[in-house]
Amino acid sequence: MDDHTEPHAARVHLHDPAPAGFDPFDAAPQELARHGLPRRPDRGSEPDLAALWERKATHYRDFEHLPPLVIEPSPPLPGTGPALGPDPVDSCGYSLTSSAGPFTSLFLTWTVPDLRFDPDPFGINSIHVFAGLGFLDVHTQLTVNAAQTVTCSLWAQGVGTIGLGVRPGDVISASLCLNTNAAGTAAYFFTNETTGQTMSVSVDTGYPPAVTVDAGVTRDGVLRPGQTLAGFGTVYFDEISAYNSAGHQSLLSGQAITMTDGATVLATPYALTDYAFKVVRGR
Repeated sequence: MDDHTEPHAARVHLHDPAPAGFDPFDAAPQELARHGLPRRPDRGSEPDLAALWERKATHYRDFEHLPPLVIEPSPPLPGTGPALGPDPVDSCGYSLTSSAGPFTSLFLTWTVPDLRFDPDPFGINSIHVFAGLGFLDVHTQLTVNAAQTVTCSLWAQGVGTIGLGVRPGDVISASLCLNTNAAGTAAYFFTNETTGQTMSVSVDTGYPPAVTVDAGVTRDGVLRPGQTLAGFGTVYFDEISAYNSAGHQSLLSGQAITMTDGATVLATPYALTDYAFKVVRGR
C-alpha cells in the first residue's frame, strides 16, 4: 500500500507502516514521510525537539507498526471560527496560548480510565480523554451503560475513528504535528504503549497555524444537557511536550480548568511536574 488518498475524504493520506528492522536514524526525510513518521528536527536549530525525536525513535524502533485503518471516517472538517479553549462546563485540564509564534507539535501520553456508570436520564455516560493542537483534536472516546459495559475507541480530528485498539488501563501516546503550509498538513502518530503497537496517518486540514495546546477530560455536556459524569477515578497525563518557534513550552504554565456544575466541582486538574498532571473525579 503506497501513500494514497482515501475516497471518503480527499485530504486523508494513509502510509505504508515502517517495515520490521526499519532504522529511522538512517532514513532520509522522504522515507520518514513515506511511512507517516514525524520529520527529524535539526540538532543545531531545534536541539530540544531533536533530542525528544531521538528518544522516541529509539523507544518505538521495535514496536509493531500497523497499517493505518480508519474504521469510521470523520465528516467534513468544520470551519475555522474563533479558537476556544476547553469550557469548565464540560471539561477539565490545562490550556496554553502561545505568545511566541504558532505551536507546530504536541507530544504526550495518557492513561485510559475504567468507568463506573452514574445514573443518567440518557441511560449512558460518555467521556473523552482529549489532546488538542489548535483546531486539531485527538480523543479516547469512552462510554459506560447501566450494566457497567465500557466501550472505548481512538478518534482524530479530520480523520475519524482510528483502528488502533485501546481499552481501559492502556497507556496511549500521541504525536500531533501541524505544518504552517497553506494546506495545513497535520501528521498523527499514535502508540498503544501497553500492547506495543503504533499507527500513523496524515491529513490536509486547511487549518491555520495553532496558537493553543490543551489536554484533559470532557463530558460533552454542551451536546447533552443534563448528562451526568461517569466515575473515572484519576486520569494521568505525562511526557507532555509542546513546541513553537521559541522552543519547548510547558502546558502546565497555562490555564488550569476545573469542571464544575454550578457550585459543584466535578473534576479537578493537579500539576505533578512541568511535564505531567492528573485529572481527578470529584466525589
